[in-house]
Amino acid sequence: MYDLRLDRKLTKSMFAKWDKETKDWVVNAIASLVVVDQVVESHEMVALQEAIELLDSRNEIENLMNMIKQKKMFKIDNLNTSMSQAGEIYFYLAAIACIDGKMKKVEADLLKELGQKLNLPVDFQKAVMKWGINQMNHNQRWSQEQNILNQQKDVLLKVL
Repeated sequence: MYDLRLDRKLTKSMFAKWDKETKDWVVNAIASLVVVDQVVESHEMVALQEAIELLDSRNEIENLMNMIKQKKMFKIDNLNTSMSQAGEIYFYLAAIACIDGKMKKVEADLLKELGQKLNLPVDFQKAVMKWGINQMNHNQRWSQEQNILNQQKDVLLKVL
């Protein structure tokens, strides 16, 4: 498994230009991706932390956490936004969908549904899904190589 490293600078600048409606939509989408498989895994907490940072009040955070604890799916309507912003959001959600190094069928199905709610072309959605799979494979290779490097470091330190 690998650690998710979201580009904080990118996400912060992306979030800054979103209006309240868009932020709330993304929070609901993130939460739904986390609970869709009925298992909230530890690495998904990174995504939830991102969602929490988009909320304005303690009450909103408590409501989010209660829904997560109950593993309830969030109601997600269509989002009226520009194509470029919809594309940014979809890439971001795809990265979250494969946060654990695999994309389960229920996560892929929900991601497709979210793409429709963003009014994105099907070809674009498929390309982003492929990108997500490539990203997962890259991250897995990186983790494997990092483990080898860490083992080599340990061997070198023992020689001292």
